[in-house]
Amino acid sequence: MTNNEVTSQKENKAYEVISFTDMVAFNYTLPDNEEPQTIEHELTFIWEDTIEKFIEEHGIDKPYKVHTFKREREQKFFIERIEGQTEELIDEVEEEIANKMKFGFEFSGQLHNDD
Repeated sequence: MTNNEVTSQKENKAYEVISFTDMVAFNYTLPDNEEPQTIEHELTFIWEDTIEKFIEEHGIDKPYKVHTFKREREQKFFIERIEGQTEELIDEVEEEIANKMKFGFEFSGQLHNDD
């Protein structure tokens, strides 16, 4: 096999990523209320194993998507984007919970008037 053949085989190799969405519950308890509270959001996850392992873990009814990329760089960008969205959502939920802890209720708005 010549170098050109090896190169063309590598170029034809597709990079795949398996993703799925799931509801995630963020549980918290306010200091003045012993009853646990929950904030639920849908998140996209990256499955880092084979489809067979995914089906073994989640069953055949769990929907998933296979994303195919021509270049490894595109695959990595996709994964980074999904991870970034997850981190942003977690930050938003943490802030929402912190505001509820601070004020004892859901607060959204300005703390002072800039007029």
